[in-house]
Amino acid sequence: MAVEKHSHCIMCGVSIPPDEILCSEKCREAYTKKRKKMIRTQQIYLLIVFAVIAIFILTKFF
Repeated sequence: MAVEKHSHCIMCGVSIPPDEILCSEKCREAYTKKRKKMIRTQQIYLLIVFAVIAIFILTKFF
């Protein structure tokens, strides 16, 4: 009794064909929304890091 090759939806875990990563349009929309939020959070974090580094550099020279 062999299990067919498959993968799981990265959002909800439902069994799907091995060449897909998402099971439905609902999961695709949720993934897109989550990805955009994650990218935005990373951009804000990098901006804060660069600002802190710039402040340290500027205060060291003045």
